[in-house]
Amino acid sequence: MFGKIRSMKMRSVLLLITPSSPGRFAGIARFARSASWHLTVADRMTHALDGWTGDGALVTLRDDPAMEACVNALAESGVPVVNLSFARPDAKFPRVAGDNAAIGSLAAEHFRSRYFRNIAWFSSRWGYQQELRFGAFARGCKSPPAKWVWVSDRDRTKADDWGSISKWLAKNVKSSPKPLGVFCFDDSDASRVESAALSSGLSIPSDVAILGAGDDAPLCESQIVPISSVRHNLSRIGYAGAALLERLMDGGDPPENPIVVRPAGIAERLSTDTLAISAPLVMKARAVYMKRLDNPPSTEMLAERLGVSRPTLDRAFNADIGLPPAKFLARLRLEEAKRLLRDTDMTASQISSALGYCNGAYFSNAFRRAMGASPKEWRRCAAAENATA
Repeated sequence: MFGKIRSMKMRSVLLLITPSSPGRFAGIARFARSASWHLTVADRMTHALDGWTGDGALVTLRDDPAMEACVNALAESGVPVVNLSFARPDAKFPRVAGDNAAIGSLAAEHFRSRYFRNIAWFSSRWGYQQELRFGAFARGCKSPPAKWVWVSDRDRTKADDWGSISKWLAKNVKSSPKPLGVFCFDDSDASRVESAALSSGLSIPSDVAILGAGDDAPLCESQIVPISSVRHNLSRIGYAGAALLERLMDGGDPPENPIVVRPAGIAERLSTDTLAISAPLVMKARAVYMKRLDNPPSTEMLAERLGVSRPTLDRAFNADIGLPPAKFLARLRLEEAKRLLRDTDMTASQISSALGYCNGAYFSNAFRRAMGASPKEWRRCAAAENATA
């Protein structure tokens, strides 16, 4: 009735992944089930190879002598190795890792969409991954961000001096112009910035908005103010790394270049749930627009409703957020369109009508110009990224 079950050789794969990463493990496990792998998880590098004989290894190679010796021993024995990290660019192993440049660009756009002009970067360490991520972040910001780096990746003497880091961070946060947006290399760094800000009597997110990376939900959601975070898409990285390892174990050639996996959007939480608007007149204008996105007043009518002249209103907008009222309105409509595409089943035509566009074609063209994709394409990509995050 069910036919014969064909026996197949079960491959043994070693996982040397530190720190422990539920997202990567989930992606690897999903592939391992489909390929009938047996997984061995080694959490003690010095004994990882004791008695182990297998077919391949997935590793996150870092600046750790014990791990480096272990991974080199694997390679020398002829075992295929796939590296799931960019921490060691000098390591010549096939690599699948997150797209650090895309992560940085996405973080910059997150703060731009909230009209932040005062921006900072924080990382407790500095290495190749931080360099890639910060570079793209800085290029995407309207003005150069402040760069707060505690130690270099190879300077371990002060790396875990929590007391000194806290005092240093608090000084930086307090002395920076507000409102301030801070992008942190990872969620652990973001939690440190939050602690420093709160201990300094600052409000999150109105004084300091904080964005991490990695979307470590237990860490982000356990903070006093839950932390927004770039979704690193670790599950897809794990799955793609496992698929590459399978190919190598089958005798295939390694790719010429690293395989990079784009982030899956941003998990928005309270730490960035704000707009960097400080002028009362602009805040009042925004409230008027948000009530009538389907039929907003003209700039002249808005100025009249707020009891100011048109030039006064224009000056307030340009001074506070660097945009005239009409472009600010276009931004509000775009953000609301993205929310409706992501969170509802409304059609593009229905969204167009709800947001006051003259017709569906005009809405689709305006959306494509802003986002590089039609509403339908953008919704499909957003759904796919959410499904694989």
